[in-house]
Amino acid sequence: MKLNYIKPLACLSIIASVSLFSCHGNSNSTATTAAADTLTKATAQKGVDMTDQDSETYLLPSPLQIASIFKNSGLTYEPGVTAPFKDAGQFNSQFEQALNMGIFSADLSYCILNKQTDDAIKYLNIVKALSDKLGFGSVFESNSFLKRFQANINNPDSLASLIAELQMQTDTYLENNKQKYIGVIAFAGAWVESMNIGGTVYEKGKSSSVSSRISEQMNILEGLEKLLKKYNASDSHIAGLVTDLNTIKAAYDEFAEVKSYNPDGEQPIILTAEHVSQLGVMVKTLRSKFIAA
Repeated sequence: MKLNYIKPLACLSIIASVSLFSCHGNSNSTATTAAADTLTKATAQKGVDMTDQDSETYLLPSPLQIASIFKNSGLTYEPGVTAPFKDAGQFNSQFEQALNMGIFSADLSYCILNKQTDDAIKYLNIVKALSDKLGFGSVFESNSFLKRFQANINNPDSLASLIAELQMQTDTYLENNKQKYIGVIAFAGAWVESMNIGGTVYEKGKSSSVSSRISEQMNILEGLEKLLKKYNASDSHIAGLVTDLNTIKAAYDEFAEVKSYNPDGEQPIILTAEHVSQLGVMVKTLRSKFIAA
């Protein structure tokens, strides 16, 4: 069986040129939603036994894409839902550094899409510091990325191009240095933080559109777990991460609305408020474990 690995960070280049336009609320938001939906639905398709396929492709969306998907479903900005600012020196192991780089990348995306520029710069600096500790901080230094980011902080079009450039260079570095597993661990952190933000903000308004997006993100978990298992030998902490994530996935799979879902139908899975809350508690507990360095 051939496994085609689609870089978790490089997926941003597919949609970065449209994702940030949703900040303006103009006609481009329709294109944003369509692009995000296409990639998400390709990833989240249920009822497909991927283990029987000769070629498997896992599409892991970028943190910015997940934030854009939630925003386009009506998720609003809520102060205090992102992770507390931390010194990168608090994270000692490579696993902790990669995981929290993903968490702070999700917070960075959430802040960018909601025009929280001061916080976005703080999260960017943390992500950069963690990249330094992981050995690829030079990616940020190339082409004066930090200066360009700060200079264009209020220009979403330029930020989209800058972030796409950064992600592609990061992926190239990880691939050339046989460290692709770091990108997968980082995505796990970004996924948990994105789900935490989505679930927490959902509690404020109980929107069914946000609920359906949460279920779509849950379905991405299957591909993420398989990629983590592929790199299990690369880091001794990955097995425990898979176990933690699978606990959440197992609970989700037992929900009545998930069990009765028809993958050939047109309707998405809309979780009940009770089940969103149940998932939210599990995600928040795991997220607290991750950031408690």
